[in-house]
Amino acid sequence: MSLSHLYDRRLFLAGGVLALLAPLVVADDKKDAKPTTAGTWKKADGNLILEFVDKETLKVQPHGDKENIAIECSYSVKDGVVKAKITGHEGKDEIKKKLKEVAPVGTEFTFKWAVDGDKATIDEVDGKNVDALKSHLEGKFEKK
Repeated sequence: MSLSHLYDRRLFLAGGVLALLAPLVVADDKKDAKPTTAGTWKKADGNLILEFVDKETLKVQPHGDKENIAIECSYSVKDGVVKAKITGHEGKDEIKKKLKEVAPVGTEFTFKWAVDGDKATIDEVDGKNVDALKSHLEGKFEKK
C-alpha cells in the first residue's frame, strides 16, 4: 500500500467525520435562534407601525403612514424581551408637544416580542408611566 493511498483514506475518513458532525453544529445554532427584530411590522387591528431601523434603533409610528408622527427609541433584546428607551420624537411641533407629554424622552419600557414567520406578538409591556404605550403596543403584528 502506497503512502498516497493511505493519505487518501485519511482524507476520506476525516471528511466523513466532518459530514457526521455538521448536522450537530447546525442544530445547535437553531437552538440559540433569537426572535428577529428587523424590518417593518404593522399592527393587525390598527394603524400602528413598528420599524426596527437597525440593531439599535426602533421607530414607532402610532398612526401608521397617514401622518408624519414617530417615537424614536434605542433598544436591545435579550431572551425575547425588548428593552427600549425613548430618544426623540418626529412630527409637527404641536404633535411633538403632545408626544412629549404622553411619552417623554428618557421613558424606558420593556415588552415581550415573539415572532412566528410573518406574524409577531407584543405582550407584557412594562415600565413607569407607560399605560398609553401599553394600550397601543400590545397585540398582533404582521410583517409589512
